[in-house]
Order: sequence, then structure tokens, then C-alpha cells
Amino acid sequence: MRRTKSVVLPGKIASRKWLWLGSGVFVAIGLVMVAVFVGIPRKKQTITAILSETGYFEVVPPSTFGGPGTINTIEYLSNGRLELHPTCDVDPALLASKIQKSRTVDRDLKQTLEKKLDVSAEVREKLSAVAGMQQVEAVNLKLENANILLISDESLISARNALLKAECEDAVAQNVSSGGVVCQTRSVLEADVVYEIKYHNKISMEEKAKLTSEIAAKLDLDVHQGADDKVSGSQLFFGIRLSPNPIVLNTAAGEIKPCSRK
Repeated sequence: MRRTKSVVLPGKIASRKWLWLGSGVFVAIGLVMVAVFVGIPRKKQTITAILSETGYFEVVPPSTFGGPGTINTIEYLSNGRLELHPTCDVDPALLASKIQKSRTVDRDLKQTLEKKLDVSAEVREKLSAVAGMQQVEAVNLKLENANILLISDESLISARNALLKAECEDAVAQNVSSGGVVCQTRSVLEADVVYEIKYHNKISMEEKAKLTSEIAAKLDLDVHQGADDKVSGSQLFFGIRLSPNPIVLNTAAGEIKPCSRK
């Protein structure tokens, strides 16, 4: 009895091959999608990075010092952050009519600022001397009611001419001669600052209230009304833009440094 060989046409072989390859492609695409949505961690957002992208330095700590038109000696901290040291006293009446206030903060920036940002590492660094910080699990920062305060170039010059006399001029010369960078503020980002503190469950209500008060005092803020796990401050400057040219005097010696990073 003769055996009949089964014949598979080339087209059918090709169909099976493409069917197998197609399945593999779909699986690969599925894995990529899973990796995108689940497996690949997103870069952590920080207030420093957000401000740097919009041309602002982060002011550490947020305060009411260093508003538009004021003269300050600048201390650069880690990338994108700085600390202001008031150099000249300013009569508020001198600048009140020159400062412009706008609520027109960029929509995307506003939405980003109003999200909760994890600032646990930064706050722990500032509060390392506070006893009981091991009870803090995390600290989140939220900025509300953001505004831009700014001053025109003409008003910057007017304010500078009015301030650079007598003791103010001496203070500027002293700081520049000591290697300091003395700059004038062009604009600031102002907002209500709220720190939300997440404590470990084992901490008692009394301990929580005491530690929150200590944290508020250290950050020069207030315990948020009606909450024992929040500290806040109203209308604080947290971002700053400087006039690019430093203030220099003929009486000052030393290297002239810019009001921006090289």
C-alpha cells in the first residue's frame, strides 16, 4: 500500500510564519507599554528644577526679604538655589509705587506648583538639629495663590540711585571687597507656602503637636490653623530673578562676579 505524502503549500508556510511573527510583535508592544506605564520610574520633580526651567532661582528659605528693587548679597547654594543676605535697608515707601503685581502666572507652571512635591530630603537637611525628626515619614510642599512681583528697569535704576549712599554704599563696598556678589532683585514669585508633614503612626498626638511647633519655628513659619501636621506662611518669596549686572563701586576692590551662574 502506497503512503501518500502530505504537501504543505509555500503560501501556508508563509502564513504560519507571519502569524507567529505577528504574535511576537503584539507581545513585544504589550511589554513596552507595560514598561512605560509601570516599570520605568519618572524623574522626580523638585521645586528647584521647576523654577530653574522658568529662569528663577529658588530662595532658601522662603521669606519676605529680597523683593523687587532691593539690594542683597547673594550666596549660591546647590544648583539653582540661593540665599539672600540683605545689604541695604529700604524704606517700603520707596518701592511701593514701583512694584507691579500680576496674577498672570503661566498656567502650566501654576498647575505644577500647586501639586504636592516631596521635599523630605531638603527639609531633613534644614531640620537635622530638631530632636524627634525620626518620627517624620515624609514632608510634602504645596504652593498656593502664586503671584509675580516685578519692577521695571527704569525703576531699578531709580531705586539703586536712591539707595547707594552713605552706609548702604559702604556695606556694598565691604561685601564686594570680601568676594561677595551684590545684586538687585528684578522679580519674585510669591505664594502661600504649605508644608504637610506625614508622621509615623506610633507617634502620639501630644508628640506630634510639639514636633510640628518646633518645625514651624525652625522654618520661621506658623502652625497651619486647625491642623497639627501642617506648617505654613503667607505671601512668601520662593523664587527670584536678579538683574544680570552686579552692583559695583569704584571704592570696592576684588573680582567682579555676575549675578548669574557661569
